[in-house]
Amino acid sequence: MKKLLPLMFIVFFISCEKEESQYDLKSSLENTLGVLASQSPLGGDDLFFKDVSYGNGTRNVLDVLMSNKGVSNGVVLFFHGGAFVAGDKEDAYNELLKETMESLLANNITIISANYTFINSPGNKGVISALEDGTAVIDFIQSQSNALLIPANKMVLAGVSAGAGIAQWNGFQASSNTQVQGILAIAAQSTYDLYDWENVFPGFSLDSLRGTSPVLETLFSQFYNGEPTQEDLDAVDYRAFMDATDPPLYVFNQAGDELINSQGALDFDVLYHSFRHSDYLRAKAIEVGLPFSGVYAEGLDAFVLRVLK
Repeated sequence: MKKLLPLMFIVFFISCEKEESQYDLKSSLENTLGVLASQSPLGGDDLFFKDVSYGNGTRNVLDVLMSNKGVSNGVVLFFHGGAFVAGDKEDAYNELLKETMESLLANNITIISANYTFINSPGNKGVISALEDGTAVIDFIQSQSNALLIPANKMVLAGVSAGAGIAQWNGFQASSNTQVQGILAIAAQSTYDLYDWENVFPGFSLDSLRGTSPVLETLFSQFYNGEPTQEDLDAVDYRAFMDATDPPLYVFNQAGDELINSQGALDFDVLYHSFRHSDYLRAKAIEVGLPFSGVYAEGLDAFVLRVLK
């Protein structure tokens, strides 16, 4: 029994030291982020900080979900979908993405999920407001990387639908080339110059459809905050930003290509999420020599782990 006492003491000491270390990390982050830790939306004992402010807007808040083990192997910054008029950062934890997020956490990857300004919010500038919110989140993460124990320049930008657009617009900026290691776009659009979608869908005429679809006309007006100039269109045409120096791109689109459904109405799921968008992005990637991947080659988490290794 006497021989066991030193061993028991060592085990107890290590356990207490580990709990104290976890407590210190939690306490330190609570002070830095300005919110108390709460229960992880994925369960388990990971550290979760909800509604952290990254700007002055009402929707300029984000969540941080990280392992309690300490230093991270990188960060995935996620932007939710919802056509820039709906959705929430909590979508990162739903059934569609839960398994992927659990895999990332198991590999000590920090997850940050952010809200952004909607195009129907008072005082917004159209979609550019949401895109620039994405930039603000990236800047926030960079400024807090030491406190969050995230290694420098180990970031993947990810998103679904509208969120995929935010990820691409920011990821293809020259200023992001040294910070971002990959872009993960699910149900993505190929550009936010909506007139360029006439090159995505054969026979598609944006202005003709605007004339027959009041919903599309309203969304178009909100999207650009009025009638866009060529300068406005160029500013959001992230496909045109793509070059060989950008981070590798992963796109996963499943919707078909029949724009008009059996009831004779415009199918917005196809318009926003058709495989033709991913084909159009792939064509540009091939043209400029940018590495391109998708579900045909690897899983979502496998892509993230590969580019962050």
